[in-house]
Amino acid sequence: MALKYDYAANEIVLCREFANDAEARIALAALENDGINAIIDNDVFSRIYPIGFSSLGSLRLMVRRRDLDRATDIIESLNFNGD
Repeated sequence: MALKYDYAANEIVLCREFANDAEARIALAALENDGINAIIDNDVFSRIYPIGFSSLGSLRLMVRRRDLDRATDIIESLNFNGD
């Protein structure tokens, strides 16, 4: 029996956008600590121009589609909005 690769489950999707590098990195660390592989897209611009939202775009935390629900729950538990 041949293994079939699930392209849909492994698609890289947007989990959340962040205004600043610190929050994005905290969220990334929390996800990785829970075994979820993630990347920060637009990371290069944040290092060159650490200004948050701008014409260059925000920091986008990306995860695999199969991890999206769990990743969203983890990030919401971090309470970045002060709720």
